Amino acid sequence: MEYDELKRLMSEQKDEMTAAERIKAYNAGEEVDYQPYTLQAPDPAMADIFGFTTTQFAKDFEVKSEVIRRRKEEFGLDSFNVGLGLKTIGGALGSKLRAPEHGIDYVEEHILKDYADFDRLEVTDPYKNPVLAPILESAKRLKDRFPDVSMTTSVAGPISTAIAVRPVEMVLKDTRKNPEMLHKLLDLTVECSLRWFDAFYHEFGPVGTNFSDPVTCMDVISKKQFDEFSLPYIKKLIDGTEKIMGSRPGAHICGKTSPIWSDLADAGLFSFSIDNCEDLAVAKAAVGDRMRIAGNVPPVDVMKEGTIDEVIEACKECMMRCADNPAGYILNTGCQLPIGTPKANVEAFIYAARKYGKGAKLGQIPKGLREYM
Repeated sequence: MEYDELKRLMSEQKDEMTAAERIKAYNAGEEVDYQPYTLQAPDPAMADIFGFTTTQFAKDFEVKSEVIRRRKEEFGLDSFNVGLGLKTIGGALGSKLRAPEHGIDYVEEHILKDYADFDRLEVTDPYKNPVLAPILESAKRLKDRFPDVSMTTSVAGPISTAIAVRPVEMVLKDTRKNPEMLHKLLDLTVECSLRWFDAFYHEFGPVGTNFSDPVTCMDVISKKQFDEFSLPYIKKLIDGTEKIMGSRPGAHICGKTSPIWSDLADAGLFSFSIDNCEDLAVAKAAVGDRMRIAGNVPPVDVMKEGTIDEVIEACKECMMRCADNPAGYILNTGCQLPIGTPKANVEAFIYAARKYGKGAKLGQIPKGLREYM
């Protein structure tokens, strides 16, 4: 399909619900206009599409506002997230972060290379910490500017936060050589995350929450390491979030995760965004009655580098494999939407959700897909 044809077909599609109305009705078991969708961590890619750098988006309030406004108008992304990135709490605790003008930030120097310095670390206060306070203030300004747009917040998972405080090779070695101190570090990361959620609740009331924890995948740690050093702290994060917000968080973990799906469901995770290296149908069969599933259009091979038709086919395939998940399904990318993703491919993703996800209902294949089966 050529781009002109895609634009013409999209002009004939009409939204019958706002995103908020759609997900509320979907959660209630009602038929909705089309399959709920989102894009994983889209802000850097959205900034790029609209002609801004990631640094401009991060530091310029007017740029951030413009991206939020345009992505709502042009892509129907009727919510925005003001949360903490994978390295933010590490920076708040004293690690030195570096952000390229247009790209993803990284840790230049970790604060905790020697556990002799551990007692110097304190649970971060979002109102006083020089890294966190500006983010919280930005959330207030954005909510004032977009009072009718849903706002969510997020943190990094426990182990992924730990490697922003202490180098990853040291953390992995700690699982064998210094488990006692690693447990203390992981406990601190969860306390910092929950303190952030608590501040957000104090300012805005209950909002949707999410965490990303790429280091906890089975490509990086073993199942044994997960059971001892990740799962207990994920459980603490889930339980603490529910106590604060009144609802359980969702999560995204990159890479291979099938060995831990049941553990995540047992821990009470509300929804799980699955990387495209895993099979949605297998996840549905394993835990679909206990956990909402999101995913998993390939972000690089399809969204960034694929054609319009390849995006549409990938969306159809994902919905075919998982739209009838008993606990619900959200069409999503398999990981973060990459910088450099063409606008046309984002539009193709939305077109597919509207066309083939038409008449979606919890636990059922959408009518739009059944018409073309």
